[in-house]
Amino acid sequence: MRARLIKIAKWAAYPLFYLFCLGLFGYLTFPYDRLKDRLIAEFDRTQRKRGAQAQRLEIDELDSYWFTGVEMTGVRLIMPPNELGPMRRSSAAAFTSGDAAKDGPPRPTVIEIDEAHARVKILPLLIGRMRVSFWASVFGGEIEGVAPMDKSGGDMHVEVSDVELAKVTPLGDILGLPIAGTLTASLDLSAPEGKLNKASGALEVSAKDVSVGDGKTKIQGLIALPEAKLGELLLSAEANDGVLKVTKLSANGTDLELDGDGKITMRDPWNNSTADLYVRFKFSDAYRGKNDVTKSLLGAPGSNVPGLIEMQQPKMKRSKRADGFYGWHVHGVLRRPRFDPHAADSPAARGRGKTENAPGAGPTTRRAGAVPRPPDLPEVPAAGDSEEPESDDTPPPPPPVTQTPAPPPPPPPAAEDDPVGRAPRMVPPRPPLDPNAEGEGESAPPVE
Repeated sequence: MRARLIKIAKWAAYPLFYLFCLGLFGYLTFPYDRLKDRLIAEFDRTQRKRGAQAQRLEIDELDSYWFTGVEMTGVRLIMPPNELGPMRRSSAAAFTSGDAAKDGPPRPTVIEIDEAHARVKILPLLIGRMRVSFWASVFGGEIEGVAPMDKSGGDMHVEVSDVELAKVTPLGDILGLPIAGTLTASLDLSAPEGKLNKASGALEVSAKDVSVGDGKTKIQGLIALPEAKLGELLLSAEANDGVLKVTKLSANGTDLELDGDGKITMRDPWNNSTADLYVRFKFSDAYRGKNDVTKSLLGAPGSNVPGLIEMQQPKMKRSKRADGFYGWHVHGVLRRPRFDPHAADSPAARGRGKTENAPGAGPTTRRAGAVPRPPDLPEVPAAGDSEEPESDDTPPPPPPVTQTPAPPPPPPPAAEDDPVGRAPRMVPPRPPLDPNAEGEGESAPPVE
């Protein structure tokens, strides 16, 4: 029996050795240069479907990484100037440097990745699931995680550490001002069937020592904004059934205060997700009165004269709130969001402040005959009008004919056997009856 097993092992060793050599030489001689060209060509083909102004991908070198992965160095994603155009034309238009405008048309935005690798995990592949682990050195920090690559779904985990905001060029293009700080973040999502519109999870972002402005970049080509310290920026969000709801967005620095809320409705691919965010920021009085530059640009504390930023940029003036904050509504798809002035409270803030129409609250008062108003506008009854308590769900009653209380409804017409000369009854005002009508002494039938 032993000799037979040895004989079988000798015959099985030949195909196993052949497969080993095939895999080894295939791994060592794989044409990664052609793979690099194929990746770039596929990316360009996908971008051409979007139109003439498309992104471009450049890769200096692509090589193998272990047995099931690739490693790339010198990766550059080049976005055309109009890719962030809607952002620049809205809120960022107030922070455009005049020197940049003199240089000519806007320049493309370039995202540079120093080094990155991705690898297909073998163990999940044995049970029919494709999961890819990745790592990248970008923006002075690191991004790593694991994500599913097929429709079977699975958990996604992404960690961001020590990213320098000053090197995140798209963020600077959105704001139009230099921004500094160190960012860390974590994202955990569970997407059934690999669909983001059904994903659930959580997002945590923390940025320390955040500041905007550098004292050199000019606003509207007029005055350079001194550095404004935002302090620590915190963002927390929870995802449920494809809706990522912002539960906390705040920063309370010595020079600048920020607050916000809203949600993001996730879609596939991720840049097709739609945002509905409300952001408010306010410069402190100490910063506004820091020097003559801040007084001229933002307005001196206690002065009714608006600053140059509001006079030169109408949208900034429209975004000014009564509490001194500048409010903005960020909405639209993530690849091309829109920034619009929004001086009112966000729906979430209004919901926190409303107690009149909350469940369990008492009935509201509405003027009889008044036209219903939106829920967020209070109704003030006019002087002299009668008020009747009723539920908000019930339509208002028609206005009464007179200011006197409505008389009781008339009883049914008298039957033939009713006695003549019965007790008189109260009837509402009606046209006068013909005094020559028959049945004198009996009550005349009500006029139809």
